[in-house]
Amino acid sequence: MTAGKSNYQRRRSSAPPNVDIVEHVNGSFGRWQLRTILLIFLCKIPTAWFMACIIYTAPYPQRGELVCHPATWNGSHTAQAHGSMLHSRNTDRLFSVQVCNAYAQSLSQNFVRHYGQTWNATSAQLMLPCDKVEHNTEYKSLITQFDLICSRRVLVAVTQSFHALGALLGGLLAYQALRYISPRRLMLLGMLGQIFCGNLTGLVDTYQLHIYFRCLTSVCCTIMYTAGHQILMDITSGKARILVVTLSELFWSIGLVLLPAISIYFDNWSHLYVAISSSLIVLVWLHRWITDAPRWLLRHQQVEPALRILLESATHNNRMVPLTMDVQLTVYAAEMSAEPKISYCQIWDKETKRRQLIYIHFIWGCAQVLYNIILLMIRSLGEAQVHVNTAALGFAEMMGVFVGLYFILYTRRYWRWTGNLMIVAGLCTYLVWLLPDSDRNSRRVGLELIFWMLLKFANSASIAVLTTCTGEMVSPAKRILLMLSVVSFGRLCLVFSPLLSTLTVVHRLLPITIIATIGWVYGLIMRFLNRFYWNTEQVQVGQVPTPNTYRRNSAVIMRRCSTASSDVSGYSNELLRNFEQTVAVSIADLWHINFNTIHECDSMKELSETVEKPHSSMHSI
Repeated sequence: MTAGKSNYQRRRSSAPPNVDIVEHVNGSFGRWQLRTILLIFLCKIPTAWFMACIIYTAPYPQRGELVCHPATWNGSHTAQAHGSMLHSRNTDRLFSVQVCNAYAQSLSQNFVRHYGQTWNATSAQLMLPCDKVEHNTEYKSLITQFDLICSRRVLVAVTQSFHALGALLGGLLAYQALRYISPRRLMLLGMLGQIFCGNLTGLVDTYQLHIYFRCLTSVCCTIMYTAGHQILMDITSGKARILVVTLSELFWSIGLVLLPAISIYFDNWSHLYVAISSSLIVLVWLHRWITDAPRWLLRHQQVEPALRILLESATHNNRMVPLTMDVQLTVYAAEMSAEPKISYCQIWDKETKRRQLIYIHFIWGCAQVLYNIILLMIRSLGEAQVHVNTAALGFAEMMGVFVGLYFILYTRRYWRWTGNLMIVAGLCTYLVWLLPDSDRNSRRVGLELIFWMLLKFANSASIAVLTTCTGEMVSPAKRILLMLSVVSFGRLCLVFSPLLSTLTVVHRLLPITIIATIGWVYGLIMRFLNRFYWNTEQVQVGQVPTPNTYRRNSAVIMRRCSTASSDVSGYSNELLRNFEQTVAVSIADLWHINFNTIHECDSMKELSETVEKPHSSMHSI
């Protein structure tokens, strides 16, 4: 009876008052959370595929793949007149610049060669625009399907701009929809919408419909992973939540690494879209094992479904539940519904300095632009190595995520370390101009890829820190609105950033120079935020003492502690020897051997308690 009563009291005391009942039952992390986390993470892989598939659906044309038919020159020209001119170009850069035009001098020389007549060109260096471009590529891409070259080349960037526009609209729609639709159900709607609109994106035969459905698919993708993020934040807490939020970016990188393998099996851009979008059918089937957000249910007074979820969580995680959990959930739901609503304008109420809020918005915009443009511009390094280059960027991004996680968990000044990393990466990228101006062979592409990977690595580390630590700038009630604001601003910048890829017409190194400048500038601003926000839980690392310093200072400390207390001096020599062996101090205290009296008394009390415990147990026996 006594054992049963004590067991009942232990179980009853397992639910202390004034504790979040959801966190108390779920715990910070467990087997039940792991199942849902992995399934939500898997949903990010097809989303990353759809975002980055422009690399393989719109590759840059190579020499010999396009044939220029110039406009009528002095009344006649032949289709063969431009052939030697195309093959006379030595580099892809010259080819990409001049592919849309034909030289009058070349036409004149070929006319004489073919017809054996003298032709006096009045303007030998006249540039004639192409009247028609013939495509001789084996891979059917967006460029060949919709003739996106010459004056329409900018439409390739417009395609990606509409994807960014869809992400912006999807984030805003998800925030509004979560007021009425549960995250789990909204996530399913996003999956179904991505499957439907993604397949139509690859099957339509007009460019206008293509960018329209690409925008809609991006909306569905954003709704899906925004709802999934809401679930992740609800079922985790503490350090486990930091790990989950940071490592969620890792699956974007896994998607980049797997995308080249997917694209190898498809020789048509529309087939690639269909394959990427149809892969979500597997995740729709796995959706049954994704749980809903219990706090969302309680906030909307749905106590019974929340109770069912918490009982499932306690069963899988082998945790104890309060006997009055249904009552506690009802009270907690009433408290959540009574919380005042926070408006967007309250973020700017000067509780946090507005200058700092402007800085964090600027940092998010720059980081998102770099993340997107670095990936898109990998096409400019050459079609032959595009699969290897994409996988290399994916691995660099993975390494950046882990470095960012290390900064968050084990450094005090993670804003400063991340800013330093971005500054170094941005300034080192300028060295790409020192590479010899040779043909775009594998060696040259590999050297340029090093600088792209360095920027990608640093940018990925900064995004990991931004995603996890931006919310600390405001109170917990305002964090959702602040994250919505900075993410939406970053996506707004993404709408215009793909146009930077068109600057390769001026010089192929101009875009990477611009994004390197953006990188070290926002790295400087991150260093400025370091003055106001840092990890106070992490102890500052001090100077490492030498063995001689340790022996000298530790002897002084033990001598003072053994002589300053009359309690200790009254014990036997054996207890004093045990005292000298078990006493421990921190490295900081070892350096500051001039302790005050309070610290000495506290240490003596703790020592006396540990010494008395063995004696009391002996008397009880």
